[in-house]
Amino acid sequence: MDVNTPVTNPSLVCALEAIQKELTPDTNRTFLTELKKARFLSPVHIDPKPPAAGADGGAVLPADTTISFEACTYENGDVYMPVYTDWGALKLWRDIPGEQTLITSYDDISRMVLTSKNPNSKGFIINPYSHRVPVSKSTIEQISGAAHVEWTAEKDTQVLIGAPANDPIAMKTAIANYLKGQKNVNSAYLALMENSGEFSFIIAVDFAGNRQATFNGIAAVAIPHLREGELIDITPADTPLGKDVIGTVRPFYKRKAFGLF
Repeated sequence: MDVNTPVTNPSLVCALEAIQKELTPDTNRTFLTELKKARFLSPVHIDPKPPAAGADGGAVLPADTTISFEACTYENGDVYMPVYTDWGALKLWRDIPGEQTLITSYDDISRMVLTSKNPNSKGFIINPYSHRVPVSKSTIEQISGAAHVEWTAEKDTQVLIGAPANDPIAMKTAIANYLKGQKNVNSAYLALMENSGEFSFIIAVDFAGNRQATFNGIAAVAIPHLREGELIDITPADTPLGKDVIGTVRPFYKRKAFGLF
């Protein structure tokens, strides 16, 4: 990588904002495409301190140099490796002169996550102090595996909604447990959507308030439970698609004493 070129990822940032606004197969496809092309800033601690950079901006590290990557540890013990799309996003964490960083690619980060010996390592998180988009181990494995199922609803294309034959109980339970703490969500429904022989889960959400925050939170707990090749779409309950879902399946979450049907 050219270390003299500033690290910026405008296309990835746009894709991050798009999936936070509305997670659909189309926005998810764009996000994954940009993710695989991105260059990140990864904060590190280098011991011993590296020598001064030469005229070309590079430096040769001596033998036995140790490079330690930063980690974000959450209250439940889950550990995510933080990566940043640009210096502005990094400085939201801390702004100190001479911050030690490495320029890393998606392949670099995903390899480190998948080979980590830490049992609590769950993946990496993009811009943890702004966008806060996690990329789990299961998502990395999906990207490395078979192609994702994708669909685009063209004009006059019939999209079919039905109950999934293999009910994703673990995913619905994880979402329901998350929604218990979200007072703005009244109910949620999950169905299977077919378009031209291709399938994805569709979640219809009856909520009030900020759609971006609501959908992003649901996606964050749902995506780790997807198997290889599976995708989810999230839609407001009052859209035509959402109404079709509500008319087809019972809610798997409804705000009441226990929340889970």
